Amino acid sequence: MVVVGAWALVAMLLAAQAWVAAQVRGEPVIWARASAIWLVWAAVWAALTPLALRLEARFPLQRPHRLRSLAVHGLASVGYALVNLALFAVAAPLIGATQVEPTWLGTFSRLLGTTFLLNLPVYWLIIVAAHLERLARSAREKDRRQLRLEAQLADARLQTLRMQLQPHFLFNALNMVSVLMHEDADAADRILLQLSALLRRSLDGSEAHEVTLGEEIGFLERYLEIEQARLGERFGYRIVVPDDCLQARVPNLILHPLVENAIRHGISTRAGPGRVEVAAERHGDSLRLCVVDDGRGLPAAMAERVGLANTRARLRLLYADRQRFDVRNLDHDGVIAEIELPWRTGP
Repeated sequence: MVVVGAWALVAMLLAAQAWVAAQVRGEPVIWARASAIWLVWAAVWAALTPLALRLEARFPLQRPHRLRSLAVHGLASVGYALVNLALFAVAAPLIGATQVEPTWLGTFSRLLGTTFLLNLPVYWLIIVAAHLERLARSAREKDRRQLRLEAQLADARLQTLRMQLQPHFLFNALNMVSVLMHEDADAADRILLQLSALLRRSLDGSEAHEVTLGEEIGFLERYLEIEQARLGERFGYRIVVPDDCLQARVPNLILHPLVENAIRHGISTRAGPGRVEVAAERHGDSLRLCVVDDGRGLPAAMAERVGLANTRARLRLLYADRQRFDVRNLDHDGVIAEIELPWRTGP
C-alpha cells in the first residue's frame, strides 16, 4: 500500500506539472486525460517496484560486492525501462496518449526513441531509496542494540553495587550481635530476630532496583532499632515521612548507607548522646530524601567513602541527570545528606 500510495502521489504531481505546462504553452489539456496518462505510467512502475526491491535486497549497494551490484542494477535498469515502455504501449491507445501509432510495435518504437532515457533514472531512484532505507534501518537497529547493551551494563553495575553494600551491612550487624552476646543475651536475641527480618527483606527484594518509600522506611526502622539497642542512651532517631510519600518509588536500600554513615562517623564519635533524623517530602515532580545527624561533621578534604560512592553511582545509573545527591556539613555541628529523585508512584 505504501508503494501504491507513493506512486499515485508521484503521478498526480507529474500530471499537475504537465497540465500547467500545457496551459502556459497555450495548448490546453484536459486534466482527466493528463492524470490518466501519468497514473497508468505510475501503475506500471508500482507493479515493477516490488521486483526491483527484491533485486536490491539480493544485490545491495554495499561492499564487498558493490561493483557487481552496480553492474547487475545497470542491466536491470535497462530491462525495467523496456518493460515499462512495453506495457505502457499497450495502454496508450486506451487513455488517449499522444505518441500512439496504429500498431503496438510502432507505439513501442516511438516511446523507445522519445522516453527510454527518461525512464532509466526511475529504476535507480527506486534502488537508491531502498538503499537509504536499509541504511536508516541498520542505524536504528544499531542504536537499539547500543541501548540494550547500555541497559544490560547499567543493570550489571547496579547488581555489583548492591553486592558490595549487603556484605558490608551484614558484617556490621553480626559484629553487633557478637558484642552483645557477652553483655546482654536477651538483647542479642532480639537483635538476631530483627536481623533475620532485615535479611529476609533484603533477599526478597534483591532483584528489585526500586521499592516504595514505605518499604524502605520499614527496613530502615528495623536497622535503627538494632543500632539503638546497641548504643542505648547514646543514640536516638526520628523519622518524619508524610503518608502521601509512602508510595513513592525509591532505589532499594538507598537510605541505609546514609544512616549507617551518620551513626558510624557522626554519632559514634560524639562524647555525648547523638541523634539521626530521616525525612522525606514532595516538591512538585520531585521527591526529596534527607538524613541529618548532629555529629562532628565531615573533616576537610575527606575522600568519599564506599557507601556514599555507591549511592552516587546507583543514582546516576538509575536516573542519569534527573537526580541530585549532596552531602555537606551543617552550619552548626552535624552533616546533612540530601537525595532528590523524580516523583513516581508506579514501577
